[in-house]
Amino acid sequence: MVEFKMRLDENFVKTFGHKQIENYLEEFMQKIVIRLSAKDILKDLETVDLANDKEWQVSRNLAWQQEKHKYFA
Repeated sequence: MVEFKMRLDENFVKTFGHKQIENYLEEFMQKIVIRLSAKDILKDLETVDLANDKEWQVSRNLAWQQEKHKYFA
């Protein structure tokens, strides 16, 4: 694991509180991980041709057969 250090103005920390700032930073890191993961997924999707993927077509048809009763009365 890598540790980053940040310098924060003492008044800033007094205003918001050490724990609150720590919580915001942890949430921010979680969002960064999600965004980077999404970027990787989107990059991979550029090389995937689902229209010609036989396994995907079979899976899609099986899912439709299983769920189509929900859409027709």
